[in-house]
Formats: sequence, structure tokens, C-alpha cells
Amino acid sequence: MKVSFIQNERGNVLLCAVCTIFVVSLIAANVLLNCTARYNQASNQVRSWNEALYAAESGADIAYNEVRKIASSPASAFGASNGWTTSGTTYTSGTTTFGTNGLRTSQTVDLFYSDPTSGNAWYRIRSKGISPLQGLKRTGMDDRLSNGNRFAANGATRGDGDTLLRKIDFQYDHFTATYGPTGDGTNKAIVAVSPAPQLNRRVELIAAPITPFDDVAIKVTGNFYGLGSAAYIDSYRSSAGPYDPSVKTNPSDPRYVDSQSGSVQIDNATATVMGDIYGNLYTNGGTATKKTLNVHGTIDNNVPFTLDSFSIPTYLPAPQASPTNINANTTVTPPAAGTARAPTVYLLSSFTKQLTINQNGSSQTYVAIHLTSDFTGAIDVKPGVHVQFFINGNVDVKARDLINETGYAGNLQFYGISPTDGSSQHININSPGDLVATSYAPSADFTMNGNPDVTGAVIAKSFYGNGNTSWHYDRSLDSLGDVTDYRITSYVEDIR
Repeated sequence: MKVSFIQNERGNVLLCAVCTIFVVSLIAANVLLNCTARYNQASNQVRSWNEALYAAESGADIAYNEVRKIASSPASAFGASNGWTTSGTTYTSGTTTFGTNGLRTSQTVDLFYSDPTSGNAWYRIRSKGISPLQGLKRTGMDDRLSNGNRFAANGATRGDGDTLLRKIDFQYDHFTATYGPTGDGTNKAIVAVSPAPQLNRRVELIAAPITPFDDVAIKVTGNFYGLGSAAYIDSYRSSAGPYDPSVKTNPSDPRYVDSQSGSVQIDNATATVMGDIYGNLYTNGGTATKKTLNVHGTIDNNVPFTLDSFSIPTYLPAPQASPTNINANTTVTPPAAGTARAPTVYLLSSFTKQLTINQNGSSQTYVAIHLTSDFTGAIDVKPGVHVQFFINGNVDVKARDLINETGYAGNLQFYGISPTDGSSQHININSPGDLVATSYAPSADFTMNGNPDVTGAVIAKSFYGNGNTSWHYDRSLDSLGDVTDYRITSYVEDIR
């Protein structure tokens, strides 16, 4: 009996040991599984998730570079040789693979809006980045499924957890199955992904046009001197009402925000600034001298920029048969109202007298003048007329010779065509008279003499003004004129 009792005790100990080992093994296995899942997530899924965004943003950069070509070299934008296909106003890229981990990206760019005044296009860039998921084909730590189909349209039934959060496609493209290939809910399908598994992320950017007179009163690449000691530069927005000189010093006025954009930008190390600037002053590596305390905005001496040479737009229609010169006072009524992108064009060889341009009926009338020599005459722009004046030579006139009866600076735009031989170019506007106009001449030296009241903007090689000028930049000019570049105004990630 005693021996039997001892044997029973040994059997119980063995059973307890086996159970203990089993429990410890279960704990160890669970810990190992959990650690593996954490490692798989931290080392592989998180890395691939970040790399998918890198790929998407790299693709957006590729597409943005093509959009910028529309301003600088439109014939080379979205070229088939670079893998782009065109369907109407939508451009689709091929797939670009880069990096040691085989990251991939593809883009779609579409023209979604055209400015009704200037005709300049806005573009939407959609870029998809794909990163192969390295390691085990396993879900994350928290992959609970809600009731319903993971790929249902309702966001509450798409499931939750790390797999959905990180856009992991183990077998099928979740985006195409849920929203369709373009994300508009049409043509939804179950599409296998390759390589599988993979992560994908999508970003959307809006590229907006930068126009010649974009939120700056005076912009020069060379020297700046001016204006007079009692001069000032401020701003207003003509679409919100006529100019009021009291607004710039009255913060309680609702139009005050539009009065502080009389900015001056200089790509030079030295600027001699006199008078008051109700806006910002920018230079490139220099210090502003003289009365810089009268700059009522920001002074930043680290703002470099460049201005490309200017050439006449290639989209202009063929010119009218007459007139071909303005050597006697002439009045024209355009045969059609035209548009900003398709104006009535006059090609002139000389311009020494006055040209008066009438409105076509009651329609807003658009005119483009191309003068192949110097401008020493006068122009009278009647109400309802919009004029772009392209000049190959120099300008020597008095302010009173430039009559803009519309009262809006954007309706009399001067463009100095850059000399191809590198020769100098100048625009001299002398007193008497006031000026309502804009000037874009990146290769010209601009001189303003006397004490005129100026409404408009000037972009030039250099600027000199010696009078007590009152200068008003119209913020409605910020969308006027042909596009000179594009900027990104919106960036969002499509989190679906």
C-alpha cells in the first residue's frame, strides 16, 4: 500500500509538469506570434506604407514638372516620348519604377477649370504610389472586421484595423473594387494586384497658374531706385469698388486687407527705397537703404527669383489686313468682339501718331497689337475694350498719351518682347499725365519721370522713378495675362 501511494504521487507530479509545460508553451507561442506580428508591422508594413507615399509624391513631382512646361515649352508638355497619353484635356502617364525596393508610380492630370477672363487653365494632378509589402503575407495587429463587406461603399462597413488604414492589398485592389479606377464610383471591379501583397497611397494636387502681375506692384531683376520721398505704393481690388486713399491707414475698413499688397520685389543686393510701401519689400541678398522704416509690411532680403525672356504668344490669330502702321491719327472698330485667347490682331510696322480703339457693339472687345518697331505715339482705349500691346522696340511717351477710358489697368497691357540679339531695351514714361496700365518687359529698363498717379503694375529689368508718385496696385490683376508658371495651391491625400 505504501509503494502504491508513492507511485500515485509521482504520477500527479508528472501530470502537473506536463500541464505547466503546455501552458508555458502556449504563452510562449502567443508571445512569439504577437512579436512576429509586431515585427512584421513595424519593420515591413510601416516602411512600405511610408514608401508608398514617397512614390506617390515623386509621381506628383513628375506630373507637376509636365504642367510647368505648359508655360515654358508647351510643345514638349505631356509628350508621348515621355510615356504620356492624351484624351481630350486629360493626360495619363505610364508606370514609373524606381528605387531598390521596386516602388512604382502613375499619374493622371486633367484640366478641370479655365479662368473665364484670361483663359488660363488650372490642372488637377492625381498620383498613385505603390510599394511592395516585404516579409510575411500577414495582417496587422488590429484587423477586426466590421459587419458587412470590406469593399462596401459605406465607410462604416469597410472594416477597421491596420490593414485598411495602411491600404494593404493582399490579393485585390481595394480602391478599384470600392470606388472604381477613377474614384467616381463607376466601373467597380475586383482586380488582382501584382506583386501581391502591396500598399498604395494616392495624393491629389491643384496646380494654379502664375500670371505676369501676380500680387506685386513693381518687380525687377536689376536695380531699383524710387520713388520720391513723398511717394507711396498701396493696393486695392477694383472688383470690390473704386480706389479710396483712406483705406490703407484704416484697419477697421473691410477693404483694408486689399490695401496692403503694394509690394516691391527686387532680385538684387541693393535697393534704394523712398516713400511709403504699403506692402512687402523683397531683395536678393541685400539690404534696403534710405527710408526702409516706411515699409508697412515685411522686409525680406533672401528672396531670389528669375524672369524669363518674353516672346509673343503663338496662339494669336492672323492679323487684320489694315492698318499696318499708325503714321496718322487712326480709329479702328474691330470686326468681331473676340476673346482673351482669340483677340482681333493688328500687326504694325510703325506707331508715331494716335490710335483710337472702339468697342464692337456692346460686347466686351479684345484686341492684340504687335508693333515691330519703337512706340512713340499715343493710344486711346475706349470703354469695353481690352488691349494687349506687344512691342519689339523701345517706348518713349508721356503718360497723357496712354489713355485708358475703361479705368481698369488690365485693359491696357504693355509687353516688351525681349531682343533676341541681347541688345538693350527701355520704356520711358514722362510727365505730364496719369497712367492706368500694366507693363511686362523683363528685358527693359523702366523709367517713370514726374509725379503721376499710377494704377497698375510693372515687371522689368530695372526701375527708376524720381517723382512723388502715388502708385496703386490693383489686386484684380493677379489672374490677368498669360501664364508664366504654375504653383501648387492644394495638396491632399485620398484616404479612401
